[in-house]
Amino acid sequence: MSRKLKIASSQFAVDANIDKNLATMKKQIKFAAEKGADVIHFCECSLSSYAGIDFKEFTADSNNKIQTGIAQICKLAQLHNIWLIFGTHLFEGEMEKPYNCLFVINDKGEIETRYDKRLLAAFDMDWYSAGNKTGVFNLKGIKCGLLICHEWRYPELYRQYYKLGVQLLFQSWYDGNLSEEEYQSEGKNLGEVIPGYVRGYAANNKLWISGANTCKRQQSFPAFVVQPDGGVFGKLKRNVSGVLICEIDFEKEYIDLSSHLRDKVIGMKY
Repeated sequence: MSRKLKIASSQFAVDANIDKNLATMKKQIKFAAEKGADVIHFCECSLSSYAGIDFKEFTADSNNKIQTGIAQICKLAQLHNIWLIFGTHLFEGEMEKPYNCLFVINDKGEIETRYDKRLLAAFDMDWYSAGNKTGVFNLKGIKCGLLICHEWRYPELYRQYYKLGVQLLFQSWYDGNLSEEEYQSEGKNLGEVIPGYVRGYAANNKLWISGANTCKRQQSFPAFVVQPDGGVFGKLKRNVSGVLICEIDFEKEYIDLSSHLRDKVIGMKY
């Protein structure tokens, strides 16, 4: 079995219009498939857009469009023979606030798994319910994991995935849609801090990490892929819609200076 994967990390300007988001996703899915990608990874809320930022009310119409969109995305996965990871909100049962989640669709058009954002930002708590399970799945023999946006602030989650044997982590952000003033006062700094921390988490936990983000202006940082030594394998240009294609060779060895102590430290008490 091949130990290589070709992954596509997306960014586009997520819009309050669900139909518009779906149309852009369709184009990027087709592009990724034509490039021979095994999977395309979209940003947080890529289908639904972000509650409290892009819209101020959950409606029956938007929920119906999301369900229709999910069904169409499943068909696209089967049509193009490609795995898909995308973000949306989702209501279950009688819940008042939906989950902020990532769906994983396999190349047969089936829902492989779903990950609900566990650690919510303070702002998120007004709009979303928190999940309570990890997101782990197997993609062509490679164990993969899922995280969403704000969860980058918690190193324990990356170590948790390392302990579960994850080799490739897909993390989706919505870190854009900032005014120029907001970007200069906060976003520009986060655009350096977040990828920097993620590079450290990759090196400290021997992970490949794909980061997908909205590129609606102003975007804090572009989509990127980080290799297990913390090096940047590839990245897109900020504020420009596109798809980053990276072929990952899981047999290639990268420097790992904490390998002799990592498993010992896991059991330490502080």
